[in-house]
Amino acid sequence: MSLHKSLVLRCIINALMVLPFWCPVISVAEQDTTSGEGFSSVEERRLHVRIIEDQDTLIEEKKALVLEETRLEKLKTEIDAKLAEIDRKLVEMETQKQALEALLSKRQDAEQQRIKSLGRIYEGMDPILAAQAVADLDPAVAAAILAAMKPRSAARILNGLSKEQATEISRLFLAMPTQ
Repeated sequence: MSLHKSLVLRCIINALMVLPFWCPVISVAEQDTTSGEGFSSVEERRLHVRIIEDQDTLIEEKKALVLEETRLEKLKTEIDAKLAEIDRKLVEMETQKQALEALLSKRQDAEQQRIKSLGRIYEGMDPILAAQAVADLDPAVAAAILAAMKPRSAARILNGLSKEQATEISRLFLAMPTQ
C-alpha cells in the first residue's frame, strides 16, 4: 500500500470517529417514531407514541408536584414562624398578667390595711360622731369599714344612722365575700 493510500485511509477513519460528535443527537425514541422502523404495525407505533406522551405528562406532573411541595414547605415554615411568635407573645402576656395580679394584690392589701386602720379610728370615736362620718361615705366603703370593726362598736355606729342607711350598709355587709 502506498503512502498516499495509507494517509487517505487514516483521514477517513479519523473523520468517521469525529463525525458523530458534530451531528445533532437524535434520541432512540425519536428515531423509532420518525423512521417507522422497528414497529410491526401501526398500532405498535401509536402505543409507543402514547407511552412517550404519558411519560412526558408524568414528568410535567412530577415537576408540578415538586413545585407544590416547595410552596407547601414555605407555607409550613411561615406558619411555624407565626406560631412561634404567638407562643412568645402568650408567654409575654402571661408574664404581664402575673405582674398585674401581683400589683392588684398589693393594692388590695394596702386598701384592706387602710380600711382596718380607719375602722380602728372610728371605734375610738364617739358613736354618734362616727355615725355622722359614716353617713357621708359611700355605702360600700362604710360596710367595709364596719366589717373591719368589732361587732359592738359597729352596732353602736349603725344605731346612729338613719334606718335607710343602716339597711343599705347591712345589705352590702351581707353581700361581702368572707375572708
